[in-house]
Amino acid sequence: MTSTGSLEVLSVFQLNRRARKLLESHFSTVWVEGEISNFKHHSSGHMYFVLKDDRAEMAGVMFASDNVSLTFNPANGQKVLARGQLTLYETRGQYQLVVQNLYAAGAGELWAAFEALKERLRREGLFDPERKKSLPSFPRRIGVVTSPTGAAIRDIIQIFSRRAPQVTLVIRPTLVQGEDAADDITAAVGEFAAYGRVDLLILTRGGGSLEDLWPFNEERVARAVANCPLPTLSAVGHETDMTICDLVADQRAPTPSAAAELAVDERDRYLQFLDEQLATLERVIQRRFQSVREQIDQLRQRYAFRQPLVLIEQQKERLHQLDGELKRGMVNLIDRKSQALQVVFTGLHALNPKGVLQRGYAIVADDLTGQVMTHLRQLSLNQALRLHMQDGDAGAEVTRLDNPVAEG
Repeated sequence: MTSTGSLEVLSVFQLNRRARKLLESHFSTVWVEGEISNFKHHSSGHMYFVLKDDRAEMAGVMFASDNVSLTFNPANGQKVLARGQLTLYETRGQYQLVVQNLYAAGAGELWAAFEALKERLRREGLFDPERKKSLPSFPRRIGVVTSPTGAAIRDIIQIFSRRAPQVTLVIRPTLVQGEDAADDITAAVGEFAAYGRVDLLILTRGGGSLEDLWPFNEERVARAVANCPLPTLSAVGHETDMTICDLVADQRAPTPSAAAELAVDERDRYLQFLDEQLATLERVIQRRFQSVREQIDQLRQRYAFRQPLVLIEQQKERLHQLDGELKRGMVNLIDRKSQALQVVFTGLHALNPKGVLQRGYAIVADDLTGQVMTHLRQLSLNQALRLHMQDGDAGAEVTRLDNPVAEG
């Protein structure tokens, strides 16, 4: 770039670069429908062509890394749907479309729907690696959602029989193409989720056209797989095919056979794993035995095990001392209790009526009723009485009443 006063002068290259940046910043991904002409498949693998309609044309290029997955052979006069980025080839100043995906026009609507759903689910995070579950290392039961008559199930059974005959396959016969297939696939995934007694779920079918594989691009199938609590492995179509189911599953395999190989290791790998676990267990047991031996050796070094008779004699002496202390304690306790009992006995003896009689007193009672007479007013002349004395009873009669005491 040169400057003449306030005038900015650009080189051709600088102008082309600015134009390219302007194009790319205003047009990210675009979809273009047109007819192919001037098609050339270069020895480098890149494809060069012109896209045109009845009013205009533009250059297009599809690099080898993108066109390797094409499911058809582009040709002059063929109507196509292209997805790519608009740019400018700076060297020639040529405006062109760098094509990333190319579809035959008959499948254009399906591919547009596929891309729209893929983008929406991507924004929701259904393809994020963080939400993917790891496949189990040694599954024992594997569920398979596929057609019971297709080549896919035959390949899977053959590979499992050879590599891992110990694994149980639980097959849910399922429609894999046609109008009702998406509903059947969704139902099968739900049934396995409710069943729960498998370690891994494989969804698979063989190759086919876009229309044949379309049930695996349905949103209800994608959400059923994304929400499945079981680890999922998707293997739909050939290696170059890609479905929404492949994107939401926890892992994708390029073919049904590859899915079977991904799901399980060969039997020798299982046996090696078991040998490693056995060796680990043996080491743990040996360490445990060694620890117990060391504990026993430490116990054997203790005084009690080296001089057991001395320890026994010491304990016998201690037992003899405790026996003496117990006997002395019992004698003291009996003495204390005897003294307390004597005090109680003395008190009871003092309250005994017979004790009063021994001191010269008598108990006077009416001879007929036996009522004890405690007051003179209870007596009357000629009343028969009974006298209870220390050594017996005697009868008496009231012959006189002297000095009666007034009540009050």
